[in-house]
Amino acid sequence: MPGDSLAHCLLLDSCDDLTVAAARRLLSAFPDMEQGLAAGPRAWRDAGLAPAACSALASRLRRGPGREEAAALERLRRLGASALSFGDPRYPVLLRAIAAAPPWLYLRGDPAALAVPQVAIVGSRRASALGRRAARELGGELARAGLTVTSGLAIGIDGCAHGGALDAGGDTVAVMATGIDKVYPRRHRELAERIVERGCLVTELPPGTGPRPSHFPKRNRLISGLSLGTVVVEAALPSGSLLTAQAAAAQGRDVFAVPWSRFHPGGRGCLQLLREGAGLVEHAADVLLSLGWPGLLPAAAAAEGPAADGSAAPGVDLSAPARRLLGALDAGERASDRLAMDLGESVEWVLTAVGELELAGLADRGAGGYRRLR
Repeated sequence: MPGDSLAHCLLLDSCDDLTVAAARRLLSAFPDMEQGLAAGPRAWRDAGLAPAACSALASRLRRGPGREEAAALERLRRLGASALSFGDPRYPVLLRAIAAAPPWLYLRGDPAALAVPQVAIVGSRRASALGRRAARELGGELARAGLTVTSGLAIGIDGCAHGGALDAGGDTVAVMATGIDKVYPRRHRELAERIVERGCLVTELPPGTGPRPSHFPKRNRLISGLSLGTVVVEAALPSGSLLTAQAAAAQGRDVFAVPWSRFHPGGRGCLQLLREGAGLVEHAADVLLSLGWPGLLPAAAAAEGPAADGSAAPGVDLSAPARRLLGALDAGERASDRLAMDLGESVEWVLTAVGELELAGLADRGAGGYRRLR
């Protein structure tokens, strides 16, 4: 296996008595993984490994790759997978700085995508239409500014953030809660292949590992650990996205949140983050300014998007009630009686205005009431 970091990582992954901390010490003490594995028990002890770990590693190396490791290696090679160890100079610098950084990463795609400064975009799997739109637009704007957009490949906000970056011609990184050979959710297989072409998939979990609840918090700390900052687009209370934000804060990274109305339950997590000091994000320029990013979008770009009064896209002529209702729908889906109460109007007024929006293709009825489409 000379020089084969993927084979070496698979072998170390199968060494049950080698802890993550011991593996990291081993890989930090030698110029490359091959030299570290060849150094022997005395050098391993000098590097800080406990006698039990040295013994287990020596025994595992003597046995060499078994049938399962050989089959896994062949499968990963067919997928074009690779591995980066903690001692590899290409290992992401920001990730190296976090507590309990993975001793190695499995990848599909271009490892160079991990060297580009990243911003994480995360949020609800059950995102509203406006949340999905915001994630897609933020992903595209940050990618056009030269940043890599990082997320977790989940449905909802994650998928929209990845898609926005790709549609803008930028790079994106998906951190997986499975082995590198297991795409979850399955509906994102096509998206995963697009990411392989314009960025990379990355995981710390061994191949063949399926999704388990305990894997997602571990994945979340990598999403924030790879990134300069984390943007929470839409999150309820409680939610996994808030755990990602907490991990970012603990890692000393910036946390941002998109503001939502107090009437939108799916956005209450973002409001909590803002109360705790997260940076408020309406447009990508808010993130870029906070980070001092040189690829700052022109002022005109920051002004794009729906106007505060709910104005539609250019060329769509709406009445004043319809514009007002469209602005109210920015807060998320609401039934006609709730909209009437919030706006101080009659239900008939709401139904007339929403009918105009439906004809214009700007709103429709969702499971929770009327919602804005664009």
